[in-house]
Amino acid sequence: MEISKMSSEEHTALWDRFRAGNQEAFSSIYELFAPDLYRYGYNLIRDKPLIEDALQDLFLNLYNQKSRLGPTTNIRFYLYRAFRNRLIDLIQNSRKYNREVELENNQSFVLETGEYEWMEEEFVDWQKALMMKELNNLPKRQREILYLVYIQGMSYEETAKIMEITPKTVLNGVKVALSTLQKYVLPVFKRNGVMAFLLFSLVKAATWNQLQLFI
Repeated sequence: MEISKMSSEEHTALWDRFRAGNQEAFSSIYELFAPDLYRYGYNLIRDKPLIEDALQDLFLNLYNQKSRLGPTTNIRFYLYRAFRNRLIDLIQNSRKYNREVELENNQSFVLETGEYEWMEEEFVDWQKALMMKELNNLPKRQREILYLVYIQGMSYEETAKIMEITPKTVLNGVKVALSTLQKYVLPVFKRNGVMAFLLFSLVKAATWNQLQLFI
């Protein structure tokens, strides 16, 4: 089962089976979502033990509290929000023990091969490298917003709730990030006679209706 192809009904059914105590449903949820959660955590903080602790705590708490959990039509959104909060709690607890742990401001994105699907397959390696270079030059918050919205397919509302910011902040982050990418990437592509499929697709995804939603 691919997460991106799961309907809200399938999310609901899987979650309800898990809440009812179905061990196979719990295993499916872990196998489907844990790898993406780990990569998301690694893009926020370069501390593998802390990320693993956050994941373990998240799924252990889910399992122990399953009968008390409410329904959901979007498991991924539910888990991302809970995981981010747990990770921040662990960071704060680490500081109490004089351990320097921070959400990353300067680390680059790390993407799995499959996550490059949001980039057009026609792009050659140097074009991907150029895009990733400019993405990693963006401020941390803009990088995280683009990661959630375009790579993980979250809505503006879901991204805002996960990051505990307002939907308008997400919207502004997308607009500023896309504008920055256009400013620095498009001229290079044009000089090399390349059509900017990626930027076109990103701008097209941020339709006028979306942009008007929170204005």
